[in-house]
Order: sequence, then structure tokens, then C-alpha cells
Amino acid sequence: MGSILVTAFTVAFIFFFALHYILKVDSISDCAWHGSARAWIDSNRDGRIDQDEPPLDHVEIHVQDVRNQFVVAGDAGWSAITDKDGDVQFNIPIPDCTDTVFEIYADIPNGYQVTTKPHIEVNSGIWESLDTDRVYYFGFVLER
Repeated sequence: MGSILVTAFTVAFIFFFALHYILKVDSISDCAWHGSARAWIDSNRDGRIDQDEPPLDHVEIHVQDVRNQFVVAGDAGWSAITDKDGDVQFNIPIPDCTDTVFEIYADIPNGYQVTTKPHIEVNSGIWESLDTDRVYYFGFVLER
């Protein structure tokens, strides 16, 4: 009876070890970068969002990994389009918690000019405060 239990435990251990190894190899990334961007109409052209300035929807925002190129060859990175509030959220996997540098930029909508930095470089900051709300702003005004 004792040898049957030892054999059963050994088989179970090997099975769970193999399962853990398989899932670890193909698992979801160990870390992720979370950030958001906001696009708005910068009525006074000062590059700062003011309370009375409206959001700008349908702006395509891109995040590019400029250090490690984790995206598939030929892919431009991660993209999303701002909602009715001018907001977009990103949750980007970082394999093995590698030190990463992202570049965030917006496609400038037809008929608009950008009033903020057109490209923002961001270190993923895995070991920095994870509570920090990371919002990156893109202001636009109608072309004159």
C-alpha cells in the first residue's frame, strides 16, 4: 500500500511540475505597463489642459517599444482610439519584466495642429510606484 502512495505522489509531482513548466514557458508576461492618454482641443494653444477645454475623440494614439522591439516584425506597436472623453487606456505586456522604453504619440487629426510634444518617451518604471496614475496629454487646435 505504501509503495502505491509513493508512486501516486511521484506521478502527481511530475505531472504538476511539467504543467508548471509548460504554463510558465507559454504564460502571460510577468509584468505590464499601464498608462493612459488624453486628447483635447487646446483652445488657448498653451499646451495645458484647462477645465473649459473639450475632449477630442477619434484620435489614434500609439505606443511603440523603442528599446526591445517586443512587437511582431512589421507591426507598429500598440494603438487605440480615444473615446468620447478623449481618453484611451493601455495595458502592455512586458516579458520577463525587462527594462523598457516606450514612445507615445498621436496621429494628428486632419485640420488640426498639435500644441504639446508630439512624441513622449516613457520609461516603463516597473520598480517605481505602481500607484502612479500615468496620463499623457496631447493637445490640438484647429489650423488657421
